[in-house]
Amino acid sequence: MQGIIKYIIAITFLTIGNLSFAQEGDFTIEFAQQNPDSKNTGVIDAFVKIKNNTNDNLTGEFEVHSNHEDLYLVQRKPKTVSLTANDSVFIPVKAIISRTAKAGNQPSIEAVFTTNNNNNNNTKSVILPITITERKLVKMFLLETNLIYENIGDTLTIPIRISNDGNTEQKIDIVTRYPNFIAKDMMETTSIKINAFTDTLVYLKKQVTKHIMAQEDFNLTITSLYQSGDIIGIANIRASSIKQDRRYTTQFNPDYAQTFNQTNQITVSHLENSSNASAYYFYANAEAQVNKSKIYTNIDANLWTNSNQLFLRNTWLGYKNSDFGIQAGNVSKFADINLVGRGAQAYYSTSKDSKIEVGGIDKSYNLADYSNPSGGTSAWASYFHNGGWLDRGFESNLIYDHDKFTGINSLLATSKFSVLKKQNFSLKAGGGLSNANYEAANTNKAGAAGEIVAVGKKGNLYYSSTNFVSNGYYAGVKRGVLNFNERVNWTTEKYNMWAVYNFMSVKPKSLTEQVLYSTLFRTSRYNIGGSRRFSNITLSVSPNVYSEKRDEPLYVGGSQTRSMDAYRMNIGINYSNHTSTVNFILDGGSFKTNIENQPSQFHIKANLIYSWKFLNLLTTYQYNSFNLGEAIANYQTNPDKTFYNIMINPSAVLKFFDNKLILYTGATFASNTINERITQLNGRADYKISPDFSLFVNGYYSDISNNPYSLNSFQVGLTKQFRPIRIDSSKSNLEVYVYYENESKGAENVPAANQLIIISGKAFRTNNQGIIKYRSLPPGDYEIRPVNSNEWHAYNRTVNVIQDTQLSIGLTKTSTIKGSVSYTQTERSYEITKKLGGLSIIAVDDTGNIFQSRTDDAGNFVLYVPKGYYTITIEKSDVSEYVDIEHNNRNIQAIPDTIAEVKFNLNIKEKRVETRKFSSRGFPSQSSGNKKKKK
Repeated sequence: MQGIIKYIIAITFLTIGNLSFAQEGDFTIEFAQQNPDSKNTGVIDAFVKIKNNTNDNLTGEFEVHSNHEDLYLVQRKPKTVSLTANDSVFIPVKAIISRTAKAGNQPSIEAVFTTNNNNNNNTKSVILPITITERKLVKMFLLETNLIYENIGDTLTIPIRISNDGNTEQKIDIVTRYPNFIAKDMMETTSIKINAFTDTLVYLKKQVTKHIMAQEDFNLTITSLYQSGDIIGIANIRASSIKQDRRYTTQFNPDYAQTFNQTNQITVSHLENSSNASAYYFYANAEAQVNKSKIYTNIDANLWTNSNQLFLRNTWLGYKNSDFGIQAGNVSKFADINLVGRGAQAYYSTSKDSKIEVGGIDKSYNLADYSNPSGGTSAWASYFHNGGWLDRGFESNLIYDHDKFTGINSLLATSKFSVLKKQNFSLKAGGGLSNANYEAANTNKAGAAGEIVAVGKKGNLYYSSTNFVSNGYYAGVKRGVLNFNERVNWTTEKYNMWAVYNFMSVKPKSLTEQVLYSTLFRTSRYNIGGSRRFSNITLSVSPNVYSEKRDEPLYVGGSQTRSMDAYRMNIGINYSNHTSTVNFILDGGSFKTNIENQPSQFHIKANLIYSWKFLNLLTTYQYNSFNLGEAIANYQTNPDKTFYNIMINPSAVLKFFDNKLILYTGATFASNTINERITQLNGRADYKISPDFSLFVNGYYSDISNNPYSLNSFQVGLTKQFRPIRIDSSKSNLEVYVYYENESKGAENVPAANQLIIISGKAFRTNNQGIIKYRSLPPGDYEIRPVNSNEWHAYNRTVNVIQDTQLSIGLTKTSTIKGSVSYTQTERSYEITKKLGGLSIIAVDDTGNIFQSRTDDAGNFVLYVPKGYYTITIEKSDVSEYVDIEHNNRNIQAIPDTIAEVKFNLNIKEKRVETRKFSSRGFPSQSSGNKKKKK
């Protein structure tokens, strides 16, 4: 039974509010629902109540019927029921929803009770209606994940099987992301409609051009989506040119839009601006793999000619392997104190799960100039176990910091733990202790901090809690902070409900009056909301309460407290499809501040974000202040005006000449209470001279109404990128010999010339001697897959290469298995949908190798397999529950140059009992009188 339920895919809604009741008389019969949750499992569980209304014993025969193949009754045999005077009985009824039940169908279950007392038969029945609701279940299968190409004019064909196991017709979009040398827009969409319980083949094709031939290999990404935008599946495909002899290389994917994220590149440029300043820039990044170690370096230098000053930042040299690493130059350590400067850091793994890290810096940003005063010195030591607290372990830090400007020395120790980490719940905790010493006054202050982070899930309910507290003298960045962030989400396929509470209070303290801290402030926000998705549109509504308070320092001394309280409503509308997105957010309400006892005021803010192919547009309109900082600034500069802000920010990415020229353009047009007019224009042009060599030009213009001078700059430069550098003494060569096996005794095997072989995604074609060579391979496992034909076959295999390796592969002649599927029925058989196409046929040989095919629309199939003994099976889940497969597991022998034929007969089951006339579709009429038993 578990096996049957496992394959049930239709979800039902059990309408039972208005049940039919048999008329009064000797007995009554009715349906009583007992398990309402069964509608979510594809199983209908109900009870039929029969009551004896007489003072005599009552005996009869009970049976249930389904009026359609959508419902398969588990208990179909008649059952004798005996009732004493005025007694009643509850009889369980269980029905399984067919996996082929279409949405909108309304099958029903009929329960019938016939008495047989004193030869006076009395029959009554009751009907339970069922409604089949929609179930979306589309799957995508890539039939080939390795494409091969050899000549210009060849066709790259991607076969994709789309299977709709759901119960409604679906419109599917298949989005293919190509490299830009194949498709100008990089993404192409193919739309198809597929009926319920069917599958189809889709072929995506691209002709091989000279640009494709210039690539040794490249990747494609296939994404299938419902019309609502929900993702069905994502798959990657490797396309490879065919070679007879190739050297192992790492794939090179230049990305000119992210210059500083690339490795092994050099960029030089020159900049001029309207202030008569001129600068030369040099950026270089290199990484070399030496056996199992890595040497890396980064240089970021710029020379300003007007001051003849050289700045050398983001510059370092490093070495690392699995156990040890060291880096010198510009170093950063982001922890409770953010440390940036010049120095060195190193790590050492004491075991597989533990690591120690130490470092020290002089707090200056420029490696090239030691004449500038240093901000001080810092050093640290850290220990990580089991990945630190973000994974399942813990971490500890000890930091020493000397600040020259304040004369304060700080010592800080922290520890953070992963207290508990389970599938649906995690709890993390941490704390720190510090001591700050002011040298001039010899003053010491102790500090402490603690934090707790909890994240959990229960069903559709998600919650997170992040909490931090520290006293005013804590030496970390978050000094005198009290912070709570609590969030609860309830999410379903279409609905999302949430409640959020945020609170932050910042009250740092200082050891010396010379140290000025930012304004003391406190904010809190209460927020509840919900969203609903309608196909491509999502609507959200979220009321919220906002409160803010600041202690503003006064020039004369002391401070004054400013506050703001706001009550707002946030409304959002989002629309998206494959080519465009629109996001509109409206936030507004009333607020009140204590600035000059101003009365309650209205404020509103609207944001519109629009994107379409190459165009993006961001617009903002704000009327009145939304935070205390805006209100204070506006009161100090324009006390008689209401604050406003308008901004329009369009941007576009344009591509020309087969994507060799790419233009990035943007503009900002703004106006607000402080600046009546702001105009900013920027643009960048990249021209690919070759796949790894490009020229770029940057331009910028800015004009602000209250500034008499406009600012503009112009930059031009070149970027050259290189393949990864690998120095590996352990590289080896792989040679594969492919031949046709000759079964004749004493006959020699014949080399398989022009045979295609795929080795870990790379395509090869054997030479006249049946040999291919793959050189300079790093140690590892490589999958070797011969491309089989209808005549010759060889199994895939994996070879471990740790030295020069030679391998022979024999191709055996294939055998053909042809077959067909047909249905057999009688007059009493259930009337069902006779599905012939798309049935899965599986052949398994004696060693467990599996070969699979599907029937065509006429029910025919063909398999090409090596010689041997096979068991041929029809996948039972593909056919109706009302069908028996006659001799399903067929044993056959496959012999080369012969055709083995297999015919499967699908017997449609007969109805056991005919009792009444059914008005539902597809079932025969029956008289309303006495029932007839099956002979």
